Amino acid sequence: MKPTPFYINCVTSSVLEHRAHEAHHDINIFAITCLPFPLVSSQVHPQPESYWGHVNPIGPRSCYDEGKRVAETMMYAYKSQENVEVRVARIFNTFGPRMHPSDGRVVSNFIIQALQGKPITIYGEGLQTRSFQFVDDLVDGLIKLMNGHYDGPVNLGNPEEFTIKAFAHKIHAMTKSNSTIKILPSTTDDPKQRKPDITTAKRELGWQPRVNVDEGLGKTVAYFTNELRETGEIIPTGPEASRPKPKEEEK
Repeated sequence: MKPTPFYINCVTSSVLEHRAHEAHHDINIFAITCLPFPLVSSQVHPQPESYWGHVNPIGPRSCYDEGKRVAETMMYAYKSQENVEVRVARIFNTFGPRMHPSDGRVVSNFIIQALQGKPITIYGEGLQTRSFQFVDDLVDGLIKLMNGHYDGPVNLGNPEEFTIKAFAHKIHAMTKSNSTIKILPSTTDDPKQRKPDITTAKRELGWQPRVNVDEGLGKTVAYFTNELRETGEIIPTGPEASRPKPKEEEK
């Protein structure tokens, strides 16, 4: 049976907590969670760490969403019970070179589709919003969090917000693609708005993103352009998703 995200988050958190306890509390536990709640109905925007969220506990995303929430719960329970140091990062959408082309993320999907002249697929009307941060900024934020003393949840993300439709057109223009934009049925419980409030990160870590989205996209487009040159066709999503081996390995 394939493990669910809920199971994976629970087991991972439990293992980390026990390891810290066995090490006599000499190490920090670092729970990397994404936004731990979907905003199907936009009740708070942008989202600060203090917002508790709005989750459908029995929907198709519930294992994914609740798994993150329980991971944080376990971390802070161990902090209270065993006096273990905890650092919790709530990571918003991140992109950059070396993304896996078949992981189904917005940035990789759109770039790969555009570079191959295939339809750029949008689910729903494309009015849902997302914020995207470059991976270098995320790494910088995680290092600052681990080296600091703040032990509350911290949002790490870029507050620059785009509708999915506008983002698709941005990548279409940047890649000079001849792709069309194809509208597909919306997915269940797809969050309508995502934008981090990074006030805490600025105040407690002295952190904010430095790489703007266009600069990061330029580097990511160059990476995937090279990947396609070396591997041939890439199918980014769906049951036939694949990342072909380099051409010399196919002989």
